[in-house]
Amino acid sequence: MIINRMAKKLLLVIGLLSLFVWNVEARKRKLLRLENDTILHICSNLSEMDYMAYGASDRIDQSDSPSDYFTTYPYWRIKNIVIDEGVDSVYFGLYLISAKRLSIPSSLKYLYFSQEVPPGLEEVRLSAKNPYYRWEDGALYSRDKTQLYFMLPSSVDSVLYIPETVEQVWTIPSRYYPKDTLYLKDLPSRHWEGFLDRYPIDLRYSKIVFPKHCKRYPEYLPSCDSLIIQSEHCPDWLEHGMNEVSYLYCFSDSAVAHIYALRNLWNGDFDREKIHCPNYDVRKRDTSWMRENYRLTCILEDGDTLVGVDTISSERNIQSVKIEGIADENVRFRKQDGRYRFYVTTYDTLYRLPLEVFEKPEERKPGPKCSDFGEVRDSVFTIREGVDSLPYLSDRPSSFRKVIIPKSMHYVKEHITCDSVFIYSDSLDGAYYYNWLHYIDAHYYYVENEQLYLSLKRWLIKSNQSAVAYCPNADISKRDMTLQQNTNKPVWKKNAKGDELKDLTYRTVSSGTGLWLEIEGMNSQDLYVYNCRRKRFLPRNNKYGFFEFINDGRTAELEFAVWTYDTLLPLQQKDTLRLLKRDGTPWTGGYDLEECVLYYVPKGETERSLLLSDKPLKIWRSGDTIPRRYTNRLAFGYMLTNGECVLSPRLEYDFLCLDKRNYLGDGELINVSDNIWKVPSQYKKFWLGDVTEPCEDCYGRSLPPMHFYVGR
Repeated sequence: MIINRMAKKLLLVIGLLSLFVWNVEARKRKLLRLENDTILHICSNLSEMDYMAYGASDRIDQSDSPSDYFTTYPYWRIKNIVIDEGVDSVYFGLYLISAKRLSIPSSLKYLYFSQEVPPGLEEVRLSAKNPYYRWEDGALYSRDKTQLYFMLPSSVDSVLYIPETVEQVWTIPSRYYPKDTLYLKDLPSRHWEGFLDRYPIDLRYSKIVFPKHCKRYPEYLPSCDSLIIQSEHCPDWLEHGMNEVSYLYCFSDSAVAHIYALRNLWNGDFDREKIHCPNYDVRKRDTSWMRENYRLTCILEDGDTLVGVDTISSERNIQSVKIEGIADENVRFRKQDGRYRFYVTTYDTLYRLPLEVFEKPEERKPGPKCSDFGEVRDSVFTIREGVDSLPYLSDRPSSFRKVIIPKSMHYVKEHITCDSVFIYSDSLDGAYYYNWLHYIDAHYYYVENEQLYLSLKRWLIKSNQSAVAYCPNADISKRDMTLQQNTNKPVWKKNAKGDELKDLTYRTVSSGTGLWLEIEGMNSQDLYVYNCRRKRFLPRNNKYGFFEFINDGRTAELEFAVWTYDTLLPLQQKDTLRLLKRDGTPWTGGYDLEECVLYYVPKGETERSLLLSDKPLKIWRSGDTIPRRYTNRLAFGYMLTNGECVLSPRLEYDFLCLDKRNYLGDGELINVSDNIWKVPSQYKKFWLGDVTEPCEDCYGRSLPPMHFYVGR
């Protein structure tokens, strides 16, 4: 009977534990709860392992990390930070620039700021029942006052004394933010980038004093006139932070001696009077390491070990060294002028050892030379008859005065720069992905072959080059000069099928579509458009994008030309392009993006058809309230600085929303049709964070986060 009872209890305990574990795995973690726009309730628990991982990493790549949520919310509105009772750990992943009050419950054990303590913080309300923290004189300590977590920045008190009981210091404020810049009612989201960099004032303390029991120091040292370290444990940054300090008092003679030795290695002599150490004793210098022969072992970056070497390839680097008979911590080495030099530190002195490892220049494989393919005399490179292709020549100069290409040559594999080139080949091509025109750069071209000459002439026009080309076999009678008598007007169309434009009052900028050009009696592939404002021919094509004509909002005067045989023949026709907005007013300004917006797309319309029509747009910027009846068909658009809304590319973003209990978490927009979205009916607020333009070849452009309200 007793065994049965114990078995039943054990099964009950196992069942409860399994239920608890199942709930923990299945329940989605809620990170924070919002009320109005000014209160932030933290309701997320991070394990001690999470806390340590977040604290050690500058960048958190987990998709559900707290920083992802905090950076999405318009944090410049937060005035009060209230951490809920029961929460044991909180991680802040951004600058909470406007927070004035922080409430810490009795349950909180871990509090971590990845960026900086809120610069405008004025008050910390700590529960008297909290067994982990102590709030005293504007600083947050551990309960036993052995750890200093943070202190409020001040622009007045320039002397900083760390209490004697403190053993670990986590943060010292290094910047001060004028109060009139911190409590903005609503900083527009489009200005959030760079806000913090414009207003901070660097703090410089007259004195900073670390106590004798201190074992851990903040990651960075603020500028100060006098730095006093009473502890034997010195910070790692001390040897490099001397540039920020005018005077150092350090109790640890080993730390001071280490600074002296390293300064001799990297900076030569320096002013030793700026450092004072009461325990400094030059008699601690050790000379027992001195002897004539040394056994040097070099460990390379790729993991290889070299013993007793005096040369090393320039393609390899030494990562660390060991010298027999000398402690590793006393060995130093430095690479300079193509050689490695080795040193030993003994207390405050750095001695150079009679050892050197020289860099061996990279051994180049013997390559073909100019003499293998022709003759170079007075900077004239004459390629021999019989040479079929010209590779990279190891001894070729950066430029020739003249290059002569024989009839036998058909391929160019490396770039040639010269004043003039004489091409006698009937067929010339380039290696890899380019033709020969990409490989030869000259001011004067002599080309015997007619087809090569014609392709060269086209190339010079396309690349907007002014080089001279001559062909003795060219027949200028093949130029069709009658084309210049053609008086047919240019025909502009919105698309390739039709929709002819009566004039060039052009407003398809809203849709991003292009223009098609035709002139009766001419091949559209031979037509060129000359933009008089920009003073260049547009690329040869029968389709032109509107952005090619935008010239700071001014009217573009267009001229035309036609290619005939080897020349570009100017035409009599001219045109004027007038760019208009959707409302018919003249286009002003360029094409500068101001912000991303949402706009309503009625049923029966697409994004493109709506922007091309005369119908007014219903547009909402970040912070606006969208009536419920319009949230079923929303699209992304770009608002330009001139007030025009244009089509945006497909964007990637995170959608966050509030549930009925006011918790913030992941949500999802409903895809109604191509790039048109619906906001689920239960949401009254939503945020769009990490908005980026995807790009195949590079990192996409990041846009500021957006937040919206849903009205009735």
